Amino acid sequence: MPSIHYSLSLVASAFALGVLADDTAEFDWSGIQPTKNLVYHPCYGTFQCARLEVPLDWHNASDPRTVSIAIRTLPAVVRHDDPTFGGSILTNPGGPGGSGIQFAEDFALPLQRIVDRPGRKHYEIVSFDPRGIGYTTPAADCFHDPVARSAWMLEYRGIGGLTGVGHGHLSESAMGYTLAMNDMFARHCRQSEAKYGEILSFVNTPSVARDMVEIIDRIDQLHNPTTKNTTQQDLASTAVDEAVINGDGKVPRLQYIGFSYGTALGNYFASMFPGRVGRIVVDGVTDADDYANGDPGWLGNTIDDDEILERFWKGCFQAGASICPLANDTNISSASRRFWSWVKSLDEQPRSLEGPTGDTVVLTGDDVRRSVGDIFDNPIPGFRDIANTLHRAMAGNETDLFRLAVGRNPLPLFHNGTSSQLQPVDLSSIDQQYSILCGDGKDVTGKPVSYWMRYAEKQKAMSKLLGSYWVTSRLLCSSWPVRARWLFNGPFKSPKADSRLLPGIPAAPLLFMSTELDPVTPLRAARKMAKGHPGARVVTQEGMGHCALQSSPSNCTRSILAEYFDTGKVPDRDTFCKADCGPWDLNCHVQQGLGIPEID
Repeated sequence: MPSIHYSLSLVASAFALGVLADDTAEFDWSGIQPTKNLVYHPCYGTFQCARLEVPLDWHNASDPRTVSIAIRTLPAVVRHDDPTFGGSILTNPGGPGGSGIQFAEDFALPLQRIVDRPGRKHYEIVSFDPRGIGYTTPAADCFHDPVARSAWMLEYRGIGGLTGVGHGHLSESAMGYTLAMNDMFARHCRQSEAKYGEILSFVNTPSVARDMVEIIDRIDQLHNPTTKNTTQQDLASTAVDEAVINGDGKVPRLQYIGFSYGTALGNYFASMFPGRVGRIVVDGVTDADDYANGDPGWLGNTIDDDEILERFWKGCFQAGASICPLANDTNISSASRRFWSWVKSLDEQPRSLEGPTGDTVVLTGDDVRRSVGDIFDNPIPGFRDIANTLHRAMAGNETDLFRLAVGRNPLPLFHNGTSSQLQPVDLSSIDQQYSILCGDGKDVTGKPVSYWMRYAEKQKAMSKLLGSYWVTSRLLCSSWPVRARWLFNGPFKSPKADSRLLPGIPAAPLLFMSTELDPVTPLRAARKMAKGHPGARVVTQEGMGHCALQSSPSNCTRSILAEYFDTGKVPDRDTFCKADCGPWDLNCHVQQGLGIPEID
Protein backbone atom coordinates (compact mmCIF):
# COMPACT_ATOMS: atom_id res chain seq x y z
CA MET A 1 0.00 0.00 0.00
CA PRO A 2 1.11 3.59 -0.51
CA SER A 3 2.78 4.98 2.56
CA ILE A 4 0.46 7.96 2.97
CA HIS A 5 -3.03 6.60 2.53
CA TYR A 6 -5.04 3.44 2.22
CA SER A 7 -5.61 2.68 -1.47
CA LEU A 8 -8.33 0.60 -3.05
CA SER A 9 -5.84 -0.95 -5.44
CA LEU A 10 -5.63 -4.69 -5.95
CA VAL A 11 -2.13 -4.28 -7.33
CA ALA A 12 -1.03 -2.18 -4.37
CA SER A 13 -2.23 -4.81 -1.91
CA ALA A 14 -0.46 -7.49 -3.90
CA PHE A 15 2.78 -5.52 -3.71
CA ALA A 16 2.28 -5.20 0.05
CA LEU A 17 2.21 -8.97 0.38
CA GLY A 18 5.17 -9.50 -1.91
CA VAL A 19 3.02 -11.06 -4.64
CA LEU A 20 4.05 -8.91 -7.57
CA ALA A 21 7.51 -8.56 -9.00
CA ASP A 22 8.38 -5.33 -10.78
CA ASP A 23 9.45 -6.45 -14.22
CA THR A 24 8.86 -3.17 -16.05
CA ALA A 25 12.58 -2.46 -16.31
CA GLU A 26 12.85 -5.43 -18.67
CA PHE A 27 10.99 -3.70 -21.48
CA ASP A 28 11.64 -0.34 -23.12
CA TRP A 29 8.25 1.30 -23.71
CA SER A 30 9.90 4.26 -25.40
CA GLY A 31 10.78 1.92 -28.25
CA ILE A 32 7.08 1.69 -29.21
CA GLN A 33 5.78 4.45 -31.45
CA PRO A 34 2.24 5.53 -30.41
CA THR A 35 -0.30 4.85 -33.17
CA LYS A 36 -3.98 5.55 -33.74
CA ASN A 37 -4.48 1.96 -34.81
CA LEU A 38 -3.46 -0.90 -32.55
CA VAL A 39 0.06 -2.15 -33.38
CA TYR A 40 1.39 -4.87 -31.11
CA HIS A 41 5.05 -5.58 -30.30
CA PRO A 42 6.47 -8.61 -28.44
CA CYS A 43 7.14 -7.81 -24.79
CA TYR A 44 7.64 -9.41 -21.38
CA GLY A 45 8.11 -12.89 -22.82
CA THR A 46 4.67 -14.16 -23.81
CA PHE A 47 2.90 -10.77 -23.88
CA GLN A 48 2.23 -8.22 -26.60
CA CYS A 49 2.39 -4.47 -26.00
CA ALA A 50 1.15 -1.38 -27.78
CA ARG A 51 0.81 2.36 -27.27
CA LEU A 52 -2.56 3.56 -28.55
CA GLU A 53 -2.89 7.26 -29.35
CA VAL A 54 -6.20 8.85 -28.35
CA PRO A 55 -7.39 12.47 -28.03
CA LEU A 56 -6.59 14.26 -24.78
CA ASP A 57 -10.03 15.89 -24.89
CA TRP A 58 -12.74 13.64 -26.29
CA HIS A 59 -15.13 16.58 -26.53
CA ASN A 60 -12.92 18.90 -28.56
CA ALA A 61 -12.06 17.60 -32.02
CA SER A 62 -9.95 20.68 -32.76
CA ASP A 63 -7.58 19.99 -29.84
CA PRO A 64 -4.47 18.31 -31.32
CA ARG A 65 -3.13 17.08 -27.99
CA THR A 66 -3.08 13.32 -27.43
CA VAL A 67 -2.60 10.62 -24.82
CA SER A 68 -0.62 7.44 -25.50
CA ILE A 69 -2.19 4.51 -23.64
CA ALA A 70 0.14 1.67 -22.68
CA ILE A 71 -1.54 -1.68 -23.38
CA ARG A 72 -0.29 -5.14 -22.39
CA THR A 73 -2.05 -8.23 -23.74
CA LEU A 74 -1.73 -11.92 -22.94
CA PRO A 75 -2.75 -13.60 -26.23
CA ALA A 76 -5.28 -16.38 -26.24
CA VAL A 77 -3.98 -19.93 -26.64
CA VAL A 78 -5.71 -20.01 -30.04
CA ARG A 79 -5.60 -17.64 -33.00
CA HIS A 80 -8.24 -14.91 -33.13
CA ASP A 81 -9.77 -16.55 -36.22
CA ASP A 82 -10.21 -19.87 -34.38
CA PRO A 83 -13.91 -20.67 -33.74
CA THR A 84 -13.15 -21.09 -30.02
CA PHE A 85 -11.63 -17.61 -29.68
CA GLY A 86 -13.81 -15.80 -27.13
CA GLY A 87 -12.46 -12.30 -27.70
CA SER A 88 -10.68 -9.85 -25.41
CA ILE A 89 -11.32 -9.33 -21.70
CA LEU A 90 -10.20 -5.92 -20.50
CA THR A 91 -9.15 -5.55 -16.86
CA ASN A 92 -8.63 -2.83 -14.29
CA PRO A 93 -6.92 -3.59 -10.96
CA GLY A 94 -8.37 -0.70 -8.97
CA GLY A 95 -6.77 2.26 -7.24
CA PRO A 96 -7.83 4.63 -8.53
CA GLY A 97 -4.51 4.73 -10.31
CA GLY A 98 -3.58 1.05 -10.34
CA SER A 99 -1.31 -0.02 -13.18
CA GLY A 100 -2.73 -2.57 -15.58
CA ILE A 101 0.77 -3.15 -16.93
CA GLN A 102 1.90 -4.34 -13.49
CA PHE A 103 -1.34 -6.20 -12.90
CA ALA A 104 -0.89 -8.30 -16.01
CA GLU A 105 2.45 -9.72 -14.91
CA ASP A 106 1.06 -12.00 -12.21
CA PHE A 107 -2.69 -11.91 -12.72
CA ALA A 108 -3.31 -12.21 -16.47
CA LEU A 109 -2.44 -15.90 -16.73
CA PRO A 110 -4.41 -16.99 -13.61
CA LEU A 111 -7.41 -15.00 -14.87
CA GLN A 112 -7.12 -16.58 -18.29
CA ARG A 113 -7.05 -20.04 -16.69
CA ILE A 114 -10.23 -19.27 -14.77
CA VAL A 115 -12.27 -18.04 -17.73
CA ASP A 116 -10.97 -20.34 -20.48
CA ARG A 117 -13.04 -23.42 -21.29
CA PRO A 118 -10.62 -25.69 -23.20
CA GLY A 119 -11.89 -26.56 -26.63
CA ARG A 120 -14.87 -24.23 -26.19
CA LYS A 121 -13.79 -20.67 -25.32
CA HIS A 122 -10.35 -19.08 -25.14
CA TYR A 123 -9.76 -15.42 -24.30
CA GLU A 124 -6.98 -12.90 -24.55
CA ILE A 125 -6.49 -10.77 -21.43
CA VAL A 126 -5.92 -7.06 -22.04
CA SER A 127 -4.57 -4.73 -19.35
CA PHE A 128 -3.70 -1.07 -19.73
CA ASP A 129 -2.45 1.87 -17.74
CA PRO A 130 -5.30 4.41 -17.68
CA ARG A 131 -4.54 7.95 -18.81
CA GLY A 132 -2.11 9.69 -16.47
CA ILE A 133 -0.95 6.39 -14.95
CA GLY A 134 2.26 4.35 -15.18
CA TYR A 135 3.59 3.95 -18.72
CA THR A 136 0.70 5.86 -20.29
CA THR A 137 1.85 9.35 -21.24
CA PRO A 138 1.69 12.14 -20.36
CA ALA A 139 1.85 11.22 -16.67
CA ALA A 140 -0.12 12.89 -13.93
CA ASP A 141 2.94 14.18 -12.10
CA CYS A 142 2.81 17.18 -9.80
CA PHE A 143 6.53 17.15 -8.96
CA HIS A 144 8.81 16.11 -11.84
CA ASP A 145 11.49 16.14 -9.14
CA PRO A 146 12.12 13.03 -7.02
CA VAL A 147 13.71 14.99 -4.18
CA ALA A 148 10.76 17.40 -3.90
CA ARG A 149 8.33 14.47 -3.98
CA SER A 150 10.19 12.59 -1.26
CA ALA A 151 10.48 15.71 0.89
CA TRP A 152 6.74 16.33 0.72
CA MET A 153 5.90 12.71 1.51
CA LEU A 154 8.26 12.54 4.47
CA GLU A 155 6.93 15.78 5.94
CA TYR A 156 3.37 14.52 5.46
CA ARG A 157 4.25 11.36 7.31
CA GLY A 158 5.74 13.43 10.11
CA ILE A 159 2.29 14.76 10.99
CA GLY A 160 1.59 11.35 12.54
CA GLY A 161 -1.91 10.95 11.08
CA LEU A 162 -4.97 12.97 12.03
CA THR A 163 -4.44 12.16 15.68
CA GLY A 164 -1.15 14.00 15.45
CA VAL A 165 2.03 12.84 17.12
CA GLY A 166 1.51 12.41 20.86
CA HIS A 167 -2.24 13.07 20.99
CA GLY A 168 -4.11 9.78 20.81
CA HIS A 169 -7.29 11.48 19.58
CA LEU A 170 -8.39 13.55 16.61
CA SER A 171 -6.39 16.75 16.66
CA GLU A 172 -7.42 20.10 15.18
CA SER A 173 -3.78 21.11 14.93
CA ALA A 174 -2.94 17.92 13.02
CA MET A 175 -5.94 18.52 10.75
CA GLY A 176 -4.90 22.13 10.12
CA TYR A 177 -1.34 21.07 9.34
CA THR A 178 -2.63 18.37 6.98
CA LEU A 179 -4.78 20.90 5.12
CA ALA A 180 -1.72 23.15 4.76
CA MET A 181 0.26 20.22 3.39
CA ASN A 182 -2.53 19.56 0.91
CA ASP A 183 -2.41 23.19 -0.17
CA MET A 184 1.33 22.80 -0.70
CA PHE A 185 0.67 19.75 -2.84
CA ALA A 186 -1.87 21.72 -4.90
CA ARG A 187 0.75 24.42 -5.51
CA HIS A 188 3.09 21.80 -6.94
CA CYS A 189 0.27 20.56 -9.19
CA ARG A 190 -0.54 24.04 -10.51
CA GLN A 191 3.11 24.73 -11.20
CA SER A 192 3.48 21.42 -13.00
CA GLU A 193 0.44 22.05 -15.20
CA ALA A 194 1.73 25.50 -16.11
CA LYS A 195 5.24 24.26 -16.95
CA TYR A 196 4.64 20.84 -18.49
CA GLY A 197 1.12 21.10 -19.90
CA GLU A 198 -2.39 20.07 -18.89
CA ILE A 199 -3.21 16.50 -17.94
CA LEU A 200 -4.87 16.52 -14.51
CA SER A 201 -8.19 17.76 -15.92
CA PHE A 202 -8.39 14.90 -18.42
CA VAL A 203 -7.61 11.74 -16.45
CA ASN A 204 -10.80 11.03 -14.54
CA THR A 205 -13.16 8.11 -15.11
CA PRO A 206 -15.46 9.32 -17.95
CA SER A 207 -12.46 9.89 -20.22
CA VAL A 208 -11.02 6.48 -19.30
CA ALA A 209 -14.38 4.85 -20.07
CA ARG A 210 -14.33 6.53 -23.49
CA ASP A 211 -10.75 5.30 -23.97
CA MET A 212 -12.04 1.77 -23.38
CA VAL A 213 -14.51 2.22 -26.24
CA GLU A 214 -11.57 3.16 -28.42
CA ILE A 215 -9.53 0.18 -27.24
CA ILE A 216 -12.24 -2.35 -28.08
CA ASP A 217 -12.86 -0.66 -31.42
CA ARG A 218 -9.18 -0.85 -32.36
CA ILE A 219 -8.90 -4.45 -31.17
CA ASP A 220 -11.89 -5.28 -33.38
CA GLN A 221 -10.30 -3.45 -36.29
CA LEU A 222 -7.07 -5.40 -35.77
CA HIS A 223 -8.89 -8.73 -35.73
CA ASN A 224 -11.28 -7.79 -38.52
CA PRO A 225 -9.41 -5.63 -41.07
CA THR A 226 -12.52 -5.28 -43.25
CA THR A 227 -14.39 -3.50 -40.45
CA LYS A 228 -15.99 -0.27 -41.58
CA ASN A 229 -15.09 2.44 -39.12
CA THR A 230 -15.12 6.17 -38.71
CA THR A 231 -12.22 8.13 -37.27
CA GLN A 232 -11.65 9.52 -33.82
CA GLN A 233 -13.28 12.74 -35.00
CA ASP A 234 -16.59 11.13 -33.96
CA LEU A 235 -16.02 12.23 -30.40
CA ALA A 236 -19.48 12.80 -28.93
CA SER A 237 -20.20 10.41 -26.07
CA THR A 238 -23.70 9.82 -27.41
CA ALA A 239 -22.37 8.68 -30.79
CA VAL A 240 -19.85 6.01 -29.85
CA ASP A 241 -22.39 3.17 -30.08
CA GLU A 242 -22.16 3.61 -33.84
CA ALA A 243 -18.54 4.73 -34.14
CA VAL A 244 -17.40 1.38 -35.48
CA ILE A 245 -19.79 -0.90 -37.37
CA ASN A 246 -18.98 -4.49 -38.30
CA GLY A 247 -20.13 -6.16 -41.47
CA ASP A 248 -23.02 -7.76 -39.57
CA GLY A 249 -24.26 -4.38 -38.38
CA LYS A 250 -23.18 -4.93 -34.77
CA VAL A 251 -20.79 -2.78 -32.75
CA PRO A 252 -17.81 -4.14 -30.80
CA ARG A 253 -18.75 -4.75 -27.19
CA LEU A 254 -16.74 -4.69 -24.00
CA GLN A 255 -15.84 -7.80 -22.03
CA TYR A 256 -14.43 -6.57 -18.74
CA ILE A 257 -13.54 -7.41 -15.18
CA GLY A 258 -12.74 -4.64 -12.72
CA PHE A 259 -11.67 -4.80 -9.10
CA SER A 260 -12.32 -2.19 -6.39
CA TYR A 261 -12.14 1.23 -8.10
CA GLY A 262 -12.28 -0.80 -11.32
CA THR A 263 -15.90 -1.53 -10.40
CA ALA A 264 -16.62 2.21 -10.51
CA LEU A 265 -15.02 2.30 -13.96
CA GLY A 266 -17.20 -0.63 -15.04
CA ASN A 267 -20.31 1.05 -13.65
CA TYR A 268 -19.48 4.32 -15.40
CA PHE A 269 -18.98 2.44 -18.68
CA ALA A 270 -22.27 0.52 -18.43
CA SER A 271 -24.14 3.71 -17.53
CA MET A 272 -22.55 5.91 -20.21
CA PHE A 273 -22.29 3.39 -23.06
CA PRO A 274 -24.88 0.64 -22.44
CA GLY A 275 -24.94 -0.33 -26.10
CA ARG A 276 -21.26 -1.27 -25.84
CA VAL A 277 -21.71 -3.73 -22.96
CA GLY A 278 -20.95 -7.35 -23.74
CA ARG A 279 -19.95 -8.83 -20.37
CA ILE A 280 -19.07 -6.73 -17.31
CA VAL A 281 -17.92 -8.24 -14.00
CA VAL A 282 -17.32 -5.98 -11.01
CA ASP A 283 -15.63 -7.45 -7.91
CA GLY A 284 -15.27 -5.52 -4.65
CA VAL A 285 -17.89 -2.96 -5.55
CA THR A 286 -17.53 0.77 -5.02
CA ASP A 287 -20.69 2.75 -4.24
CA ALA A 288 -20.55 4.87 -7.39
CA ASP A 289 -23.20 7.32 -6.14
CA ASP A 290 -21.19 8.07 -3.01
CA TYR A 291 -17.94 8.11 -5.00
CA ALA A 292 -19.22 10.67 -7.49
CA ASN A 293 -21.69 12.72 -5.44
CA GLY A 294 -20.84 12.27 -1.75
CA ASP A 295 -20.18 15.37 0.33
CA PRO A 296 -17.37 14.70 1.14
CA GLY A 297 -18.11 11.06 0.25
CA TRP A 298 -16.50 7.71 1.06
CA LEU A 299 -18.35 7.59 4.37
CA GLY A 300 -19.52 3.96 4.41
CA ASN A 301 -16.41 2.19 3.12
CA THR A 302 -14.98 1.00 6.43
CA ILE A 303 -18.21 -0.20 8.04
CA ASP A 304 -17.00 -3.84 8.04
CA ASP A 305 -13.52 -3.23 9.44
CA ASP A 306 -14.16 -3.57 13.15
CA GLU A 307 -16.15 -6.76 12.55
CA ILE A 308 -13.26 -8.14 10.50
CA LEU A 309 -10.94 -7.38 13.41
CA GLU A 310 -13.25 -9.21 15.78
CA ARG A 311 -13.26 -12.22 13.44
CA PHE A 312 -9.49 -12.02 13.27
CA TRP A 313 -9.29 -12.41 17.05
CA LYS A 314 -11.86 -15.19 17.07
CA GLY A 315 -10.09 -17.10 14.30
CA CYS A 316 -6.75 -16.63 16.02
CA PHE A 317 -7.95 -18.27 19.24
CA GLN A 318 -9.70 -21.04 17.37
CA ALA A 319 -6.47 -21.76 15.47
CA GLY A 320 -4.45 -21.83 18.71
CA ALA A 321 -1.11 -20.42 19.77
CA SER A 322 0.93 -22.73 17.54
CA ILE A 323 -0.55 -20.99 14.49
CA CYS A 324 -1.47 -17.61 16.00
CA PRO A 325 0.89 -16.69 18.86
CA LEU A 326 -1.44 -13.90 19.97
CA ALA A 327 -3.63 -16.70 21.35
CA ASN A 328 -1.15 -17.05 24.20
CA ASP A 329 -3.28 -14.46 26.02
CA THR A 330 -5.89 -15.72 28.46
CA ASN A 331 -8.79 -15.06 26.12
CA ILE A 332 -9.91 -12.95 23.17
CA SER A 333 -10.86 -9.98 25.33
CA SER A 334 -7.47 -9.98 27.03
CA ALA A 335 -5.62 -10.12 23.72
CA SER A 336 -7.73 -7.34 22.23
CA ARG A 337 -7.25 -5.10 25.28
CA ARG A 338 -3.49 -5.63 25.19
CA PHE A 339 -3.40 -4.70 21.50
CA TRP A 340 -5.45 -1.53 21.95
CA SER A 341 -3.48 -0.52 25.02
CA TRP A 342 -0.27 -0.85 23.03
CA VAL A 343 -1.70 1.20 20.14
CA LYS A 344 -2.83 3.91 22.58
CA SER A 345 0.64 4.05 24.11
CA LEU A 346 2.12 4.63 20.65
CA ASP A 347 -0.48 7.35 19.98
CA GLU A 348 0.55 9.11 23.15
CA GLN A 349 4.28 8.45 22.93
CA PRO A 350 5.53 7.39 19.50
CA ARG A 351 8.71 5.36 19.34
CA SER A 352 11.82 6.12 17.30
CA LEU A 353 13.35 3.17 15.48
CA GLU A 354 16.39 2.36 13.37
CA GLY A 355 16.03 0.03 10.41
CA PRO A 356 18.43 -2.68 9.24
CA THR A 357 20.18 -0.30 6.80
CA GLY A 358 20.45 2.59 9.27
CA ASP A 359 17.22 4.34 8.24
CA THR A 360 15.34 5.95 11.09
CA VAL A 361 11.60 6.28 11.49
CA VAL A 362 9.00 7.03 14.14
CA LEU A 363 6.34 4.41 14.89
CA THR A 364 2.89 5.75 15.78
CA GLY A 365 -0.40 4.12 16.65
CA ASP A 366 -1.65 5.28 13.26
CA ASP A 367 1.05 3.16 11.61
CA VAL A 368 -0.13 0.06 13.45
CA ARG A 369 -3.81 0.64 12.66
CA ARG A 370 -2.93 1.13 8.98
CA SER A 371 -0.74 -1.97 8.84
CA VAL A 372 -3.47 -4.13 10.32
CA GLY A 373 -6.03 -2.61 7.97
CA ASP A 374 -3.77 -3.26 4.98
CA ILE A 375 -3.76 -6.96 5.81
CA PHE A 376 -7.55 -7.11 5.73
CA ASP A 377 -7.35 -6.97 1.93
CA ASN A 378 -5.68 -10.37 1.80
CA PRO A 379 -6.52 -12.57 4.81
CA ILE A 380 -4.63 -15.43 3.12
CA PRO A 381 -1.81 -15.35 4.21
CA GLY A 382 -2.16 -11.89 5.73
CA PHE A 383 -3.85 -12.91 8.98
CA ARG A 384 -1.10 -15.34 9.93
CA ASP A 385 1.59 -12.85 8.88
CA ILE A 386 0.20 -9.95 10.89
CA ALA A 387 -0.47 -12.17 13.92
CA ASN A 388 3.21 -13.09 14.05
CA THR A 389 4.32 -9.53 13.34
CA LEU A 390 2.11 -8.05 16.09
CA HIS A 391 3.20 -10.72 18.57
CA ARG A 392 6.87 -9.94 18.02
CA ALA A 393 6.33 -6.18 17.76
CA MET A 394 4.42 -5.95 21.04
CA ALA A 395 7.31 -7.87 22.61
CA GLY A 396 9.66 -5.15 21.38
CA ASN A 397 11.16 -6.78 18.29
CA GLU A 398 12.82 -3.86 16.52
CA THR A 399 12.67 -5.38 13.02
CA ASP A 400 8.95 -5.95 13.17
CA LEU A 401 8.33 -2.56 14.75
CA PHE A 402 10.22 -0.95 11.88
CA ARG A 403 8.19 -2.89 9.32
CA LEU A 404 4.98 -1.63 10.91
CA ALA A 405 6.27 1.94 10.82
CA VAL A 406 7.07 1.98 7.12
CA GLY A 407 4.11 -0.06 5.92
CA ARG A 408 5.42 -3.29 4.42
CA ASN A 409 7.87 -1.62 2.06
CA PRO A 410 10.80 0.74 2.67
CA LEU A 411 10.09 4.46 2.67
CA PRO A 412 10.68 5.31 -0.99
CA LEU A 413 12.87 7.91 -2.56
CA PHE A 414 11.01 8.36 -5.81
CA HIS A 415 13.12 8.42 -8.91
CA ASN A 416 12.57 7.84 -12.59
CA GLY A 417 16.10 6.70 -13.34
CA THR A 418 18.62 8.27 -15.70
CA SER A 419 18.27 5.98 -18.71
CA SER A 420 16.63 7.00 -21.98
CA GLN A 421 13.87 4.46 -21.44
CA LEU A 422 10.36 5.66 -20.69
CA GLN A 423 10.07 5.49 -16.90
CA PRO A 424 6.76 5.85 -15.03
CA VAL A 425 6.08 7.95 -12.00
CA ASP A 426 6.18 5.57 -9.04
CA LEU A 427 3.04 3.44 -8.98
CA SER A 428 2.16 4.63 -5.48
CA SER A 429 2.13 8.24 -6.66
CA ILE A 430 -0.74 10.09 -5.05
CA ASP A 431 -0.81 12.61 -7.91
CA GLN A 432 -2.02 9.83 -10.16
CA GLN A 433 -4.55 8.45 -7.71
CA TYR A 434 -6.02 11.77 -6.66
CA SER A 435 -6.20 13.28 -10.13
CA ILE A 436 -8.85 10.61 -10.75
CA LEU A 437 -10.48 10.54 -7.33
CA CYS A 438 -10.74 14.32 -6.91
CA GLY A 439 -11.67 14.78 -10.55
CA ASP A 440 -14.63 12.40 -10.24
CA GLY A 441 -15.89 13.53 -6.85
CA LYS A 442 -17.74 16.56 -5.62
CA ASP A 443 -15.73 19.75 -5.23
CA VAL A 444 -14.69 19.98 -1.56
CA THR A 445 -12.10 22.73 -1.84
CA GLY A 446 -12.09 25.68 0.53
CA LYS A 447 -13.70 23.87 3.47
CA PRO A 448 -12.59 24.93 6.99
CA VAL A 449 -10.94 22.74 9.61
CA SER A 450 -14.28 22.36 11.40
CA TYR A 451 -15.84 20.78 8.29
CA TRP A 452 -13.12 18.17 8.07
CA MET A 453 -13.14 17.53 11.82
CA ARG A 454 -16.85 16.70 11.63
CA TYR A 455 -16.14 14.39 8.73
CA ALA A 456 -13.31 12.72 10.64
CA GLU A 457 -15.57 12.14 13.64
CA LYS A 458 -18.14 10.46 11.39
CA GLN A 459 -15.44 8.25 9.87
CA LYS A 460 -14.09 7.33 13.30
CA ALA A 461 -17.61 6.33 14.35
CA MET A 462 -17.71 3.97 11.35
CA SER A 463 -14.51 2.19 12.37
CA LYS A 464 -12.35 2.41 15.45
CA LEU A 465 -9.52 0.79 13.53
CA LEU A 466 -9.40 2.74 10.27
CA GLY A 467 -12.03 5.46 10.40
CA SER A 468 -9.73 8.38 11.15
CA TYR A 469 -7.20 7.07 8.64
CA TRP A 470 -9.82 6.67 5.88
CA VAL A 471 -10.51 10.42 6.04
CA THR A 472 -7.41 10.88 3.89
CA SER A 473 -9.23 9.22 0.98
CA ARG A 474 -11.03 12.54 0.47
CA LEU A 475 -8.95 14.97 2.49
CA LEU A 476 -6.32 15.55 -0.19
CA CYS A 477 -9.11 16.90 -2.41
CA SER A 478 -9.43 19.81 0.05
CA SER A 479 -7.15 21.93 -2.16
CA TRP A 480 -7.28 20.06 -5.45
CA PRO A 481 -6.36 22.72 -8.02
CA VAL A 482 -8.28 21.66 -11.15
CA ARG A 483 -11.72 20.47 -12.14
CA ALA A 484 -12.25 17.65 -14.60
CA ARG A 485 -13.30 18.66 -18.11
CA TRP A 486 -15.70 15.71 -18.43
CA LEU A 487 -17.91 14.98 -15.45
CA PHE A 488 -20.43 12.17 -15.08
CA ASN A 489 -22.44 12.00 -11.87
CA GLY A 490 -24.92 9.32 -12.85
CA PRO A 491 -27.48 8.02 -12.83
CA PHE A 492 -25.62 4.73 -12.57
CA LYS A 493 -28.00 2.46 -14.41
CA SER A 494 -28.46 0.67 -17.72
CA PRO A 495 -31.40 -0.76 -19.72
CA LYS A 496 -32.47 -4.37 -19.38
CA ALA A 497 -30.04 -6.61 -21.26
CA ASP A 498 -30.92 -8.44 -24.46
CA SER A 499 -28.71 -11.10 -26.04
CA ARG A 500 -29.90 -10.11 -29.53
CA LEU A 501 -27.32 -7.28 -29.54
CA LEU A 502 -29.86 -4.50 -29.96
CA PRO A 503 -28.54 -0.92 -30.35
CA GLY A 504 -28.12 0.89 -27.05
CA ILE A 505 -28.87 -2.25 -25.01
CA PRO A 506 -26.37 -4.37 -22.99
CA ALA A 507 -25.84 -7.87 -24.37
CA ALA A 508 -25.87 -9.41 -20.88
CA PRO A 509 -26.72 -8.35 -17.33
CA LEU A 510 -23.85 -7.20 -15.12
CA LEU A 511 -22.33 -9.63 -12.61
CA PHE A 512 -21.49 -8.21 -9.17
CA MET A 513 -19.20 -10.03 -6.72
CA SER A 514 -18.24 -9.39 -3.10
CA THR A 515 -17.03 -11.07 0.04
CA GLU A 516 -19.24 -11.19 3.14
CA LEU A 517 -17.03 -8.63 4.83
CA ASP A 518 -14.91 -6.32 2.70
CA PRO A 519 -12.61 -3.77 4.40
CA VAL A 520 -13.22 -0.93 1.91
CA THR A 521 -16.07 -1.91 -0.44
CA PRO A 522 -18.76 -3.51 1.71
CA LEU A 523 -21.31 -5.99 0.37
CA ARG A 524 -24.14 -3.50 0.77
CA ALA A 525 -22.53 -1.35 -1.96
CA ALA A 526 -22.71 -4.26 -4.42
CA ARG A 527 -26.38 -4.83 -3.59
CA LYS A 528 -27.14 -1.14 -3.98
CA MET A 529 -25.33 -0.74 -7.31
CA ALA A 530 -26.85 -3.92 -8.78
CA LYS A 531 -30.32 -2.39 -8.45
CA GLY A 532 -29.48 0.09 -11.21
CA HIS A 533 -28.89 -2.67 -13.75
CA PRO A 534 -31.95 -4.86 -14.47
CA GLY A 535 -31.21 -8.57 -14.27
CA ALA A 536 -27.87 -8.08 -12.53
CA ARG A 537 -26.95 -10.58 -9.83
CA VAL A 538 -24.74 -10.40 -6.76
CA VAL A 539 -22.46 -13.31 -5.91
CA THR A 540 -21.43 -13.19 -2.25
CA GLN A 541 -18.39 -15.26 -1.35
CA GLU A 542 -17.94 -16.64 2.14
CA GLY A 543 -15.35 -14.93 4.28
CA MET A 544 -13.44 -11.68 4.48
CA GLY A 545 -11.13 -9.72 2.23
CA HIS A 546 -11.10 -7.14 -0.52
CA CYS A 547 -12.62 -8.62 -3.71
CA ALA A 548 -13.92 -12.17 -3.87
CA LEU A 549 -11.45 -13.47 -6.43
CA GLN A 550 -8.35 -12.35 -4.58
CA SER A 551 -9.34 -12.96 -0.96
CA SER A 552 -9.88 -16.73 -0.84
CA PRO A 553 -10.28 -19.65 -3.24
CA SER A 554 -13.79 -20.70 -4.23
CA ASN A 555 -14.55 -23.15 -7.01
CA CYS A 556 -18.15 -21.91 -6.90
CA THR A 557 -17.14 -18.31 -7.65
CA ARG A 558 -14.72 -19.31 -10.39
CA SER A 559 -17.34 -21.51 -12.08
CA ILE A 560 -19.93 -18.71 -12.11
CA LEU A 561 -17.35 -16.33 -13.59
CA ALA A 562 -16.39 -18.74 -16.39
CA GLU A 563 -20.03 -19.49 -17.22
CA TYR A 564 -20.83 -15.78 -17.38
CA PHE A 565 -18.07 -14.93 -19.85
CA ASP A 566 -18.97 -17.98 -21.94
CA THR A 567 -22.74 -17.50 -22.19
CA GLY A 568 -23.62 -14.18 -20.56
CA LYS A 569 -25.75 -16.11 -18.06
CA VAL A 570 -25.89 -14.89 -14.48
CA PRO A 571 -27.33 -16.99 -11.64
CA ASP A 572 -31.12 -17.08 -11.42
CA ARG A 573 -30.93 -15.20 -8.13
CA ASP A 574 -28.33 -13.61 -5.88
CA THR A 575 -25.98 -16.42 -4.90
CA PHE A 576 -23.80 -17.36 -1.93
CA CYS A 577 -20.54 -19.22 -2.64
CA LYS A 578 -18.61 -21.19 -0.04
CA ALA A 579 -14.87 -20.67 0.19
CA ASP A 580 -12.69 -23.72 -0.34
CA CYS A 581 -10.55 -22.86 2.71
CA GLY A 582 -9.89 -20.01 5.10
CA PRO A 583 -7.08 -17.78 6.40
CA TRP A 584 -6.19 -19.96 9.39
CA ASP A 585 -6.02 -23.22 7.43
CA LEU A 586 -2.36 -24.10 7.04
CA ASN A 587 -2.96 -25.84 3.71
CA CYS A 588 -4.74 -22.81 2.23
CA HIS A 589 -2.87 -20.46 -0.07
CA VAL A 590 -3.94 -18.26 -2.94
CA GLN A 591 -1.68 -18.42 -5.96
CA GLN A 592 -1.03 -14.86 -7.12
CA GLY A 593 -4.53 -13.76 -6.17
CA LEU A 594 -7.68 -14.47 -8.14
CA GLY A 595 -8.82 -17.34 -5.96
CA ILE A 596 -6.67 -20.09 -7.45
CA PRO A 597 -5.74 -22.38 -4.54
CA GLU A 598 -2.42 -23.97 -3.79
CA ILE A 599 -2.70 -26.95 -1.45
CA ASP A 600 0.34 -28.01 0.57
